This record gives sequence, structure tokens and C-alpha cells, in this order.
Amino acid sequence: MAASLQPLFSAITFLLLVASLIGPSEAAGIVRYWGRGHDEPSSLAEFCRQEFATDVTIAFLENFGSGQIPELNIIHPLPSSSDIESCQKHQTKVFISLAGQPMLSSVEDAEEVAAYVWNTYLGGNSSDRPFGTAVLDGVELHIHSGNTTYLDDLARDLKGYPNVILAVAAECPIPDAALDATIRTGVVDQVRVEFFDNPSCQFTPPNDTSLLFRSWDNWSDYPGVNLLFLGIPINSSIAPEGGFISPNELVYEVLPYLKNSPVYGGIMVFPYLHHEVNFQSMLRSYARAA
Repeated sequence: MAASLQPLFSAITFLLLVASLIGPSEAAGIVRYWGRGHDEPSSLAEFCRQEFATDVTIAFLENFGSGQIPELNIIHPLPSSSDIESCQKHQTKVFISLAGQPMLSSVEDAEEVAAYVWNTYLGGNSSDRPFGTAVLDGVELHIHSGNTTYLDDLARDLKGYPNVILAVAAECPIPDAALDATIRTGVVDQVRVEFFDNPSCQFTPPNDTSLLFRSWDNWSDYPGVNLLFLGIPINSSIAPEGGFISPNELVYEVLPYLKNSPVYGGIMVFPYLHHEVNFQSMLRSYARAA
């Protein structure tokens, strides 16, 4: 294939992937991240309009516990209430992702953090709401290190509030080093697993799916997993330790197998950093140049 046609092929294949994910199953979703991408729209509303996503996660709300005030680490202007409500009107759920180094010191500390998140970003009340009156749909725990004690209590506390969708972003080795106790609570709605940068549980090129499928099956049967998402990188540069799956292999080899799982939830597309690739922009750019 000519080099000039490769971006077009990738764009079209990705669009077919999106259609295949959403069409057959009401539960199937696509999770995207916004807030840290240099090439993504700086407006959250515009991001929701341009991207194929059922769930958009604002990344990140970092460092919490032991009296710390969690800090929003977003490179764009903060989204307004109308930005978030625009996404929600287009049937896109909006999450806030808790990340960084947790320092929860007690059950009571976890309860206080949950109350802060509820009052500041969800359905509670606070004089300091960075996104105004908009009510986010859910919370993601994106924790890979730090003091992970009491995260399970934080999860239970968050789910104790009404209409909160709770997600975790885990790594594919089982058990997850940071979030295993949280997942086992059974209160997590979405388990979003990063099936890359871990050679023991990822796709191996050119077409070896055995380790990926074995890990997927283990996660599907794992206690506390209600909906399971396949976390994938958009291109190989995102995952230096491997795990990139080409769009063609994803659509025709990987997804047909994964969809057989009763807990299949969809895909989680990385990255959220400066490597962001906007497939629709790529397609438009090619059409203008043609």
C-alpha cells in the first residue's frame, strides 16, 4: 500500500471498528481520555463532537488523602458546565479520573475524599465546583502506585452516593498490584484493563493472540468484574513494551473473540498524552490534499 494511503486506510478501518463496537450490543462502549493531549481539541465539547466515544474521562485529578486537596492536572482551559452538558446531550458520559499518588490514611479519610469528589464534581454541593453546576456521570480510579490501602473503602463510599458510575483502570497481570482489593468489592461498574506494556498478557505480533485471550478469559472470570474493557494503544509508540494491535487485526481477529464474553464492555483507547491521533482529522486532511 502506498504510504500516502496508509493514513486513510487506518482512518476507515477505525471507523468500521467503532461501528462494529456500538452496533451489535447496547453495552459496548468506547472510552477516551481528554485533558492531557496536545493534539486534541482544547474544548471538551468539541472533543465529544469529534471523537467516537461513549465515555470520556477527564484526566486527571491527582493526589488525594491525608488532608491533600486533589489537584486538576489538565493542560487545557477547564471545561464549563455547558461543555460537559453538551457531551451528555450527545449521549456521552463524562468521568473524572483520580490518579497520582494516593495517601489515604484511614477508613474515615477515604470517606472524606469520596465526599469531596461527590460535592465538587458529582451531584453534591460545594462553593468551589471547577466545572460549575454540571454533574459528572462517574469516577475512574487510575492508580498504579502509591499507598493503595483504603482504596476499596473509597470505592464503596463513592458507590454509596446515588447514580455514580465507578470505573478502574487496571494493568493486565492478575492480581492488579494497586486495585485488586477494590475490584473484589464488586462495586466497580467498569474494569478497564491495559492490555499492553506487559508481555505476559498482551497481543504479540504478527498475529499471536494466545496470551491476550488467556488474560482476557482470566479477567472475565475474575471476582468483582461486571463489565470488562480492552485497553489498547492507538499506535506502537505509545507502548514501548508491546501490545499494539493493528486496526485490521483488532476488528477481524481480536474483537470477535472478546465479544463472546458475557462481561465484554468495549474498548478503552489510549493515549491521553501528546501522541494523540485524531482519525477523523487524519481523514479530512487526506481528503483536502487529494
